[in-house]
Amino acid sequence: MGFWIATVASAAILGIPSVRFAAGKSLEQVTEHWVPIGSPDKLTPGDFTSVVYSFRLKDAWREVKKEGLIYVRSAPRGGSSGEFLALSGVCTHLGCNVRWSKDASRFACPCHSGLYDADGAVISGPPPKPLRQLETRVTDGVLEAHI
Repeated sequence: MGFWIATVASAAILGIPSVRFAAGKSLEQVTEHWVPIGSPDKLTPGDFTSVVYSFRLKDAWREVKKEGLIYVRSAPRGGSSGEFLALSGVCTHLGCNVRWSKDASRFACPCHSGLYDADGAVISGPPPKPLRQLETRVTDGVLEAHI
């Protein structure tokens, strides 16, 4: 019995690092990307614009298509000109896309009636946390959001 335990332990100690070495970066999840939103001048101050993004991530073994939804507005409440608020358009409950209602000034998730305010905070429903706020930057006159 002790022989088999030692054999399995040795295989695990030597085998796992060998597999990680052979696989290289293909086992690492690449989850960050700067997504172009467009010209900041085209945003209506205080109003959200929805942006659908799509890009491909490649590593040594595979290619993955990433798609998503972002809501962005310029000059958030209490902010100054040149500031932006970008929120993930994905509900934190089960991952459905939320919809912005300008009239109600809130986001609504159609799947389970989750509601978020204009800053992404949960108003009601099952969402466990607020919409994810995304970092923004302007590069060469193009507003970008960090996914």
